[in-house]
Amino acid sequence: MTLRRFLVLGAAAFLPALAAAQSMTPEQRAALDAAEKWLVPVDAGRYGDAYAMASEEFKAGVSRAQWNDGIRNIRKDYGKPASRTAEKMGFSGEPPKPDTGLSPGMKVVILFASTFGTRKDVAEEMTMVYEKDGVWRMAGYYIR
Repeated sequence: MTLRRFLVLGAAAFLPALAAAQSMTPEQRAALDAAEKWLVPVDAGRYGDAYAMASEEFKAGVSRAQWNDGIRNIRKDYGKPASRTAEKMGFSGEPPKPDTGLSPGMKVVILFASTFGTRKDVAEEMTMVYEKDGVWRMAGYYIR
């Protein structure tokens, strides 16, 4: 499976479940914080560091070499990131229940409105997964 195909399938399937980012739950805020933290090495061109921070699900579908080559090729056309705002986000599937909280495998999809050095009006879609160690990690990233 190619990197681009993996990333498109990972995030695009959940877009109907997205809600305005302003009405975030604490769980969604934690997922957004983790997404923004993951984007730091990507924006700096430290793709190996970003891969190390990715979810087990992502690593099972995309090798480190595929990731490094794919993201480098994708990002070279965009230039340096200039701005990024989380516009929409939501749980895919059932949101956590107040009495049970998060369980491993829960996912949040985030849509960022971004601008880059050579491209304006860029959409970045990320899927974050809550893993069994209690950490939100990137499970899918797509830029268009």
